[in-house]
Amino acid sequence: MRFLPGLAIGVIALASASISQAQDTSTVMCEQFAISGAMRDVVPVTEFGEDFSPAHHAPRNIPIEVTLSEGVVEYIHFPIVEDGTYLVYTTEPDRLTGLKMKSGDAIASTKVAAPEGCADVLKGGLTADIEAGTLKGPLPIAIELGAGAAGTLQLIVSRNPIN
Repeated sequence: MRFLPGLAIGVIALASASISQAQDTSTVMCEQFAISGAMRDVVPVTEFGEDFSPAHHAPRNIPIEVTLSEGVVEYIHFPIVEDGTYLVYTTEPDRLTGLKMKSGDAIASTKVAAPEGCADVLKGGLTADIEAGTLKGPLPIAIELGAGAAGTLQLIVSRNPIN
C-alpha cells in the first residue's frame, strides 16, 4: 500500500512539470513576440503543397505576420527536426483550422487558450503532438488558415519544451 501514495505523488509531480514547461514555453513565446523589430513577414499560398518553399516558411520561435486574402483557405509552414509537442499561438485563433504533414495527412490538434503572459495580443491557438519518425533533416508542417475576412494575423510557433 505504500506504493500507491508514492505513485500518486509521482503522477502529480509529472503533471506539474508538464504544466510548468508549457508555461515556461508560452512565457518565452510572449517575450519573443514583444521584441521590437523581430516580426517577419510570411507569404501564404492558397494551394496546399505550394507552401513548402522559403517565402512561406515560418521559423520557430520567431513572431510571424501573415496578410490573408478574403474568403480562401491559405497555408504557411514551419519546420520540425524532432518529434514532440508544438504550440501555435496567434492573434486570430479562429483562423487556425489545422496542421498537416507534407503528405497532406491531418495532424490531430487541440485548441488552446491564450498564454497568460500576453493574452491581450496572442488570443489562443493550437497544440499538437507530432510524431514524424526518423528525420533526415527539417520536416515542414503546414498550418492551415481558414477562410475569412482579408486582414493580417500574427503568430508564433514553438516546441514544448522550447528548443
